[in-house]
Amino acid sequence: MTSCAASPPISRAAPPRLTLDEAATRPCRLPRLAEPATTGALEAAYVERGAAILACDQSRAAAVEALKAERALIDRWLAGAAP
Repeated sequence: MTSCAASPPISRAAPPRLTLDEAATRPCRLPRLAEPATTGALEAAYVERGAAILACDQSRAAAVEALKAERALIDRWLAGAAP
């Protein structure tokens, strides 16, 4: 039979967590074409939607980077807490 007395105590500390930017937690809102649909309204909506898609993609990319960084921190934390 083996003894666990030589094992280090289990850490009660919480793993590291990062805070997401508030914009990354909101759903993306895309502008809709206003009625009556005119050529000018269509062109304006096209530009507005493009800008909204870029902003949404930037928020998504920031959230993915935060998740990757948090996972790396947790991996390092676990490696330090492991026997």
